[in-house]
Amino acid sequence: MSNVVMGEQAQAALLEAINLVADAVEGTLGPQARTVLVTHPERPPAVLNDGVKIVSSVKSEKPAVQAAVQLFRQAALEAQQASGDGTTTATLLARAICNAYTDHPNKVQAAQEIAELTDETVAYIERQSEEIDFDALTDEGEWDELEQRLKFVATVAANNDEPLGELVAEIFTELGPDALVNLKVGSLDHTIWSHAIGTSIPTTFVSPMFCNTDKRTVEYHNPLFILTQTVIEDFEDLMPALEIAVENNRPLIIVCQDIKGVALSNLIANHVGGVVKACAIKVPYADPLAWIDDIQALVGGKNFFDAKGHTIADVVAGSKMIGSADTIRITETETVIIAGEVGKGLLPHHVLNLQKRAAASVHSFTKEKLLTRAARLNSKIANIHIGGFSEAEIRETRERVDDAVNATRLAMKGGTVLGAGVTLARLTTVTTAPATRTRNERWEKVLLEPVRVLTKNAGSEQSLADIRKLFVQKHYYSNLHKAKFSIETQDTCNVYDATLVLVNSIKAAASIARLMLLTDRIVLVGEQ
Repeated sequence: MSNVVMGEQAQAALLEAINLVADAVEGTLGPQARTVLVTHPERPPAVLNDGVKIVSSVKSEKPAVQAAVQLFRQAALEAQQASGDGTTTATLLARAICNAYTDHPNKVQAAQEIAELTDETVAYIERQSEEIDFDALTDEGEWDELEQRLKFVATVAANNDEPLGELVAEIFTELGPDALVNLKVGSLDHTIWSHAIGTSIPTTFVSPMFCNTDKRTVEYHNPLFILTQTVIEDFEDLMPALEIAVENNRPLIIVCQDIKGVALSNLIANHVGGVVKACAIKVPYADPLAWIDDIQALVGGKNFFDAKGHTIADVVAGSKMIGSADTIRITETETVIIAGEVGKGLLPHHVLNLQKRAAASVHSFTKEKLLTRAARLNSKIANIHIGGFSEAEIRETRERVDDAVNATRLAMKGGTVLGAGVTLARLTTVTTAPATRTRNERWEKVLLEPVRVLTKNAGSEQSLADIRKLFVQKHYYSNLHKAKFSIETQDTCNVYDATLVLVNSIKAAASIARLMLLTDRIVLVGEQ
């Protein structure tokens, strides 16, 4: 029996797969969205509305279809990686493109057409985008307007949860577009946020073996710190600090110039073996003396690099030689440290000293560098404490908050467009489409897909002709909540999407659809 599926059978498998994947996530779109229950063989079922996780759980017993399912997961993954949100929209648009072009007589020509129409659509979206100039806001009315606009973006991304939308909008309005946001499990039945003192450092873990999350990050609460500007090569030098960490049942973060050889391999072995929770990071290469000074102000402790010749082997518990922090999060690109009680006591004086030195400096370069350090230590960090009555509820809420944060950040960065499918749908009308544009019925079905699914989820099956009118009606979005529809002609919408989320969704969808159209062989190797 051949392991090659060809021609129409391959195309049929691909089409079945994209429909299967899209059907799984379709119900999670819009204000009338529902959740999806996903079972796991070794743990309790999870209630999800996150497109990536739902798509990742979809399977088919047909080997060829399963192979195609794995391919189409990329549409959701690409949207997630690019935006952190928009995964469901990307998947639904991919399905719409595949279904619209599956009967096209020339698949190569169809793929080229999709690429051209995607570029045209992206250009149209960008023309419709309304930018957000955070630094130009002056009066109270402008600030209120910004917060209301961000609330719409966050609320939509959080599956129409207005309290979460208000919370996320408040964070970015108060802290600005560069705010760092950490999600934590809260102790209440509702979600709250707090402003934390901390900073982002351009360094990462010396080895991915230290990662302790599925996202390839290192995340610890209440860690200990040991600081040195030296290269650590002897594991014995680390033993006193590691023993203190084990005795106190706390993770240890080692900040050093570098760690090599036996010291690194043994530290990894002890971490992976569960003997101690640990991670080593390097002091940033540029201006290491300044960085170690600022990190010490964040976490306290002693810098083991002084005229007295002290080394990390001399560390003693209870002697203020070891630092501490509230939280540390290390990704593949940066380290974020949120100060604990020690840092909160040290930082104000340290920042004030940097500002005084900057004021006294006669060199503009030195002045700017000192002020940059002071601003860096006053990073705008928000901790969102996710509340709920159960672990499942907290997990589901966390996914929605994460989407809302990502969408709102992108709105601050790239502006907003009218949401609820309106921006794409308007491109199908004669009055708003570019004058030079030739109408394409296949592509217009694609552009109307979000509105079609939104109204379907709200319980109203609409014809394509009615959908063309529906998306411009005055109460379109409010009617999505009420699942009540009547065709009107007023052209008003009070809901927004982040421009970059929509752009990335259509790009990811078009990319995966072109792959499907140009594939007419599936080679099955091994178990699927």
